[in-house]
Amino acid sequence: YNLALPPLASGEAALVGLLLFMIFPPMITQFLFAILPGWTMKTLVSRNLSGFLYTLCITGAVAALDCLMGGLNFFLSLYIAVRLRKRLTVILHERYLSHKQFYYHMGQHSHLVDNPDQRIQNDVAQVTVGLVTVLCIIVSAMLQISVYTCYVTYTVGWHGTLIVYAYYAVTSIVNKTLMSPIVALTYNQDRLEGNFRFHHARVRTAAEAIAFTGGEEETKAALNVDFRKALQNQTTQIFKQSYLNLFTGFIGNGNAMLGYAIAALTIFTHPSYAKYTPADLAESITQLTSVIGGLTGSFTALVNAAPLASSLAGNASRVGQMLEFMDVMDQEHARHARPSFGARPHPQATKTETLRVEGLTCRLPHGRLIVSNLSFALERGVNLVIQGPSGCGKTSLLRYIRGLWHLKSDEGNVFSNLHIGVGGVMFLPQRPYVFGGTLQRQITYPREDPSSAELSWEDEGAAQVQSLMEELDLSHLLARTEGWNTIKAWHDLLSLGEQQRINIIRSVQQRINIIRLIHHRPVLAVLDECTSALSVETEATVYRMLQQNGISFVSVAHRPSVLEWHQKLLLLDGKGGWELSDIPQ
Repeated sequence: YNLALPPLASGEAALVGLLLFMIFPPMITQFLFAILPGWTMKTLVSRNLSGFLYTLCITGAVAALDCLMGGLNFFLSLYIAVRLRKRLTVILHERYLSHKQFYYHMGQHSHLVDNPDQRIQNDVAQVTVGLVTVLCIIVSAMLQISVYTCYVTYTVGWHGTLIVYAYYAVTSIVNKTLMSPIVALTYNQDRLEGNFRFHHARVRTAAEAIAFTGGEEETKAALNVDFRKALQNQTTQIFKQSYLNLFTGFIGNGNAMLGYAIAALTIFTHPSYAKYTPADLAESITQLTSVIGGLTGSFTALVNAAPLASSLAGNASRVGQMLEFMDVMDQEHARHARPSFGARPHPQATKTETLRVEGLTCRLPHGRLIVSNLSFALERGVNLVIQGPSGCGKTSLLRYIRGLWHLKSDEGNVFSNLHIGVGGVMFLPQRPYVFGGTLQRQITYPREDPSSAELSWEDEGAAQVQSLMEELDLSHLLARTEGWNTIKAWHDLLSLGEQQRINIIRSVQQRINIIRLIHHRPVLAVLDECTSALSVETEATVYRMLQQNGISFVSVAHRPSVLEWHQKLLLLDGKGGWELSDIPQ
């Protein structure tokens, strides 16, 4: 809530203040609606036509004003919710996609924070809309309760006010008891629905693999398990919500009976009402019941806000849990994260040194040792290949080197005078991230300045990039996508092999336009099985292109054919042992 609510000096705070001020006119019109029926009843009983028409005109004007103010308040509340959603989403994006890689750690700890996409996209929207709605209901109801309390106490006496307050004190206690389990059920339902949706998304992305293996029945069974969990929780939630709605409905219907009971108690116990004319008595009875109904209705509005508040609390707890996880990871990062690339070169490093690992001891999350006391240093032009049995921790070793997994103070150090990015170090995973947008964005991702405009490649840049694509057998993509700057669904267009080739192009391009866009030309490329889907011939072309562009590389690869492109071999045995040797040229 602290992040969702804006600072006092912000534009959103001014809009919230305007919205709270705009609550006053509808409150006045609602009070007039409680008084005007008594005047109308008096004119009808006394057969006063001119008075009736006058009262009718006033009622029409008040109704028009109430409709106008209600529409303005509705628009303003939704507009504020949109502004607050923008504010909260931007804050979450700044932290979630920061250089501390919270997005990565949430994926690694999905049992602690599930479906972060749902929390940012859906829960944030529900929190901001619910927050504004509940705020308006509470403020409006409290103001109306204050006004009606004064009027009821003046016209009926303290006993009428006391009866209404006691009635709603009891109902509030019961309402809270019924609402408490709904908060937990709402939180759990969002989690289960997210898991069910994510499972369906995995079926969509892995449809071909399922079809090849004939895994429809088992996949369907797993989907049905997730669905049954969500359905069971939803059924429980429906029953609990029904009990709450039944109770709130009982309160709403009891308002009229309570109003007539207090009015009857007042009329029968005050002798002054015996002297009233029928018209005056009709006016008094109508106004008493209307005002008491307004007071009970204000309390009912508070009670009816309980389901909204319970849903708001459930959504807010999911967003809050995500923020708490990032706070914990922030503390973890402050304790263990140590800058490596571009931050602290080794005291004995030469100007041409690209990477130095010193005394590295690291383990897999379940505790199995990957390497013990690993040390090596690489110069420009010296390429290292890492091999070993499947599952021995080759990719995990790269995670430690990159800093995705933190090394403790006694687990060694990683040094490099190169920074991550253009002109420094690029890590290329086995399955590259396919960026949404145009073909140009696929090749230039990630850009140093994401807000810069895309370059028109119909000029000198296109020929150079197209020659690289032809060498890697990707020239057909330009015709398939209808140009460099046509937006396409790349997950559907590109096979894994094509994705990997585009990932390689990202790392070998020279600068195309120094003013508008800098193409990636790193000093060192770390390749994690990024040619596994390519043919041996295309793989050789990739390594030859890297060498021609002066790019040193560290490779994780299984094929023996890659050895000819490297000068050093790091062999892991899967038990913590390792051997570093020169490769005969």
